[in-house]
Amino acid sequence: MPLVEMYFAVGELTDEQKADLSRKVTDLLVKEAKVPQQYTWVFIKELPMANWMIDRLTLPELFAKLKAEK
Repeated sequence: MPLVEMYFAVGELTDEQKADLSRKVTDLLVKEAKVPQQYTWVFIKELPMANWMIDRLTLPELFAKLKAEK
């Protein structure tokens, strides 16, 4: 049974986009891994931007840094 977990920042995707993405991932696994779709699990987890770290910076800090560099 495939289990796919995807992480996004809170509010990055609408409910419709999450459903569409989940369906597309399921379709890909059915096609490529030959697993029945009813055995495919897709989880989309949302985390606050402050919980994402890149290069020792939270996403808000990184966005501020990039904006200042423009």
